[in-house]
Amino acid sequence: MELRQLKCFLACARNHSLTLAAEELYTTQPHVSMVIKSLEQELGTPLFIRKSKGVELTEAGKRIYSYAVNVVRNAEAISALSSQNEIPFLRIVSNSSSHMALLLTHYYLQQKEKLKIEYRECGIEEMMERVSEGMDDLGFLFVPDNRRSVLRHMLERRFLEFVPLLTTDLVLYVRKEHPLYGRKSVRPEELSNLEFIQLDDDFFSVEAMLEEVLPSGKRYHDLPKVVTTNSSSLMIRMLENTDLCNVGSYWLSEMYRQNDFGRIRIEGLEQKIRFGYLKYQGRPLIPGLVDFLSFLEGALEKDHEMI
Repeated sequence: MELRQLKCFLACARNHSLTLAAEELYTTQPHVSMVIKSLEQELGTPLFIRKSKGVELTEAGKRIYSYAVNVVRNAEAISALSSQNEIPFLRIVSNSSSHMALLLTHYYLQQKEKLKIEYRECGIEEMMERVSEGMDDLGFLFVPDNRRSVLRHMLERRFLEFVPLLTTDLVLYVRKEHPLYGRKSVRPEELSNLEFIQLDDDFFSVEAMLEEVLPSGKRYHDLPKVVTTNSSSLMIRMLENTDLCNVGSYWLSEMYRQNDFGRIRIEGLEQKIRFGYLKYQGRPLIPGLVDFLSFLEGALEKDHEMI
């Protein structure tokens, strides 16, 4: 079995098509078909079900897929470590977050050596897929306590693990001119009288968390969302210039100190969210990622001391 066979197998699985896999690998469809057939013969089992519109993994193919991802990623890691002159390359994915953008900027500025960063923002489902398939090394996300067991099952299927870095609150953000500015806390039921801009929730909903702390017998709590977006920049601009509010996690105060936003705790939802990162199980981190995590942990600890 050769590494090129596994790369071809993964490309076909990702694209659900031999033709698209050939385009990704800069080769021809007949060549891809030949490589897959040779791998199937070597393993003694079909890996794909051929259909008129593409291919799908067989049950055997699904079992082999995760192992193939691990083999290819480990081979790439070994290749990277073998080069002493390799420039640190951070491949990071995150929930929509102005906080992470700010931290990456600080980290870049403090580096004396050259540094390459590949950063994108997306939902949690896409994040898990990207880290599982080796397209990104770390995925940063927020996990509510009431969804940790669900996340754990989702990660186990992809051989991923979640490493927590910080436990934080669910809070209400408002601009300085807002009537609630200066309040230390609000009751969950008070939120129904406000209007909100919220980032897309593709894994957990703020409403579901709020429902847990509402008085018994209350109906499902639905935030009056005026704007829903996947853009953290739009959220910041809206908070700056309108009376729209935002319910989110508190984990880095510098971003909100810069804009002088009010940060108001929601009663009953203190220390209910964990911030951390996803990584592939058992895969060692390259030195550049270890350095960034050390920087990140120091920044979070320093910021926590300033609260």
